[in-house]
Amino acid sequence: MNFGRVANINIFRKVRQLETLVKPGGLLVRSCNPTQCPRATSSLANLSRSVVPNASNCSKYRILSKLPAQLTVSMTQTRAASVHDHVRLWVIERIVAASLLSLIPAALLFENKLLDILMAVAVVMHTHWGLEAIVLDYARPIVVGTLVPKLAFLMLNLISAATLAGLLVLIYNGPGLAKVIKDGWEIGKDRQNAS
Repeated sequence: MNFGRVANINIFRKVRQLETLVKPGGLLVRSCNPTQCPRATSSLANLSRSVVPNASNCSKYRILSKLPAQLTVSMTQTRAASVHDHVRLWVIERIVAASLLSLIPAALLFENKLLDILMAVAVVMHTHWGLEAIVLDYARPIVVGTLVPKLAFLMLNLISAATLAGLLVLIYNGPGLAKVIKDGWEIGKDRQNAS
């Protein structure tokens, strides 16, 4: 089902605008005596109570046409900071994925420890981020509870750390990652040459 058909994004914007009407320091500005007018509440559920039931006592209500500059800047900075972190992570993920296109062939051609280390780190990071996205999509706290996602992330971190540690041990104490991959390719060729 397409969520865009059920709820338009403009509906959420209008609800947010209504919430700003009733918040203290929001769009609703009072210029009357506080004893004559009830205080605005910060909950959208209490919107009917925040609009003055005694409108005859307080006729000086006015609604501003835009948010105060300080509130607008702080909301923009908060949204930009949270979006900026996700954008930065997405860019790093794309760089790592693109680097694998040249890093894997270079490591296999030159069989260098530095290239093996770079390939191991890049492959583990790329795999970790992919599995993390799967856990985020399928182990939602709303669906499976709060314990399962925590355990899934813990297991993912342990598996990623153990994989990287194993690859580094193979690089430093063994023949190297590229050599092991090439030796794995040679396994089937011995049987073909003998027959």
